[in-house]
Amino acid sequence: MSQGELAAIGMAAAAGLYLLVVVANLLRQLPSMAMVARGALVGATLLGFGADIVGLPQGMSPLRLFVVGDQLVVWRMPPGALWLLAPAWLAVLAAVWVRREQGTWWSLGVALAALGVISLSGFNNGASMILGWELMSLGGAVMLLSNRADAKGSRSTLSMLVLLEVGSVALIFAVALLGPHLAFAGFRADWAARSEVVSGLIGLLFLVGFGAKLGIIPFYSWFADAYGVADGPTAAILSSLVLNAAYFALGRALLRWLPAHAPSTLFVGIVVAAAGIVSAIVAVLYAFQQRDWRRLLSLSGAENAGIATAALGAALIFQAGGQSELAGLCWLIGIMHLMGHSLAKSALFLASKVKAERDRSYRVEQTGVAHEFPFTVGIGGLIAAMSLSAMPPTMGFVTEWLLFEALFHDFTIVSLAGRTTLILVGTGLALSAALSLATFVKLYGIGLLGDRRHGNAVNVASRLVVLILGLANLAMALGLVFFEPFMRRAAWPDPHSAKALIDGFLVVPLSPAFAFISPVKFVIVGVLFSVVPLFLLLRRSAPRRVPPWSGGEPVDLAASATTGFGFSNPLRTVYSFLYRPITTTRRSYRDQGYVLDQVTYEAREAPILGAGMIDAVRQGVNRLARWLTPLQGGQLNVYLSYLLILFLIAVLAIFIH
Repeated sequence: MSQGELAAIGMAAAAGLYLLVVVANLLRQLPSMAMVARGALVGATLLGFGADIVGLPQGMSPLRLFVVGDQLVVWRMPPGALWLLAPAWLAVLAAVWVRREQGTWWSLGVALAALGVISLSGFNNGASMILGWELMSLGGAVMLLSNRADAKGSRSTLSMLVLLEVGSVALIFAVALLGPHLAFAGFRADWAARSEVVSGLIGLLFLVGFGAKLGIIPFYSWFADAYGVADGPTAAILSSLVLNAAYFALGRALLRWLPAHAPSTLFVGIVVAAAGIVSAIVAVLYAFQQRDWRRLLSLSGAENAGIATAALGAALIFQAGGQSELAGLCWLIGIMHLMGHSLAKSALFLASKVKAERDRSYRVEQTGVAHEFPFTVGIGGLIAAMSLSAMPPTMGFVTEWLLFEALFHDFTIVSLAGRTTLILVGTGLALSAALSLATFVKLYGIGLLGDRRHGNAVNVASRLVVLILGLANLAMALGLVFFEPFMRRAAWPDPHSAKALIDGFLVVPLSPAFAFISPVKFVIVGVLFSVVPLFLLLRRSAPRRVPPWSGGEPVDLAASATTGFGFSNPLRTVYSFLYRPITTTRRSYRDQGYVLDQVTYEAREAPILGAGMIDAVRQGVNRLARWLTPLQGGQLNVYLSYLLILFLIAVLAIFIH
């Protein structure tokens, strides 16, 4: 049996066990069903991760399942999906290990989401793709409601589902416009047969459909509210497995089905790149202002998805310009970026669980968590924060640097619009990287460092997985020069583009004479540079302690500690045109209103985009519903008159024809 066949059988077995999780949870009132659900969930996730790893070198063999009509239904996960989902399965395994729950709605949600991912990325027809998409949405909703089923949790989950259903409708329209064939094999030919306007519309529909889960503007607005009611493990699964599957589906649609030389390819590429980089900038701006771990990290996830989407848009622009190698390189960079993001973001989401277990709060505040757990949460959280800040030698730095260098090849494009878009994407990428650095300085410096406090006991597993995921991100960056040759099968549209990514121990964008980086050498140089401060540290005398001083006044360390709001307020002031900050002061009195008892100050944002846009649409729909209300009066004669009018229109159309 070949590795590809073994991988296919293993993933199919994982899908079977996830189905068993669903059944066991629905029957969990019966004896032992809760234990069966827990065991099947762990086993399915292990099998999924193992099958994915086995299939990476040679790909996964197809499984021929059954025939519908005259079409053979085949299941096979392409190499791009395998690479994107490999670190995501590890994140899911860590989340399942940390939760340690038997027979709950949460495990049901995980199973549904995983089945959706397997269906979306493996089946070869549009109906299964949409079914998988809906299962992913349903699984996410079940996980969120299992975390918080009160009014706030229900509203956040409903808001998420509404926006995701907008994406589902867009996907249905896109598949319908492609033509009567549902099999993926005919999509490219069907798309090529469409007019330029319809072809561009189909590309935009796919962007809206899959962008709903990626957080492309304005869909990022559901991220903060939905993740804000989730716990760390739930958020880790949503930001890794679900997010990566959505990105793969978008890339498959635009790189495999959209004809390379169609007149609309350049237009779709420009729109995708622009939407991605604008989403990244706006999302990280709002992430910087958040004072809740989960809300901040969720918007950072939308930022990283935006960067990967911008890389996909750049791939389309290069493809339209005949530069297939650069197109494949940009797509591969997007894959690697979300691979590293899955590990880093999951590490920090699980670190937020450690913080919540210890302090009973998800607020970004100085509680000294990293001081109490320096060798697990401290090190793992630092590596993850560095990766999300694009700091060397982590995976986030490698991918963003490579994307910069790929965008600098804009001189190979003839189209002025394409060249201008690539330049603006590079500028936006630099801005988002700077804002991301400030965001994670805030999260790590305030959320994990600070004065140490005594808190509640924390599970060892919760702390250990943070270190494991953080080290996995670093190992991925250092090992890129070794495993990159196996990624060449995932480089759409040109597998040969990945061959020029490695030159010895250097990571290069096509040519080592143009630019290069080396994560391995970064680590070596970093160790050498650390010798000097270590020497000074060993030679130093006893520390001299003096009381803190501020303008001649004594300072209370606890009272004067930097807060998340204080750290981010300067940027709120600079970008006030976007944030539109609102401040509210409430006063309460006692003794018949003569004595001031309490003053409450609240600051929040009123964004121009996102929630504000969705509220405007909601108000428009409500007005339209009120206007159409008289048409639904509930009277039988009214409905009969509608039928008569339709009959007369049909008869008139027949006579005219």
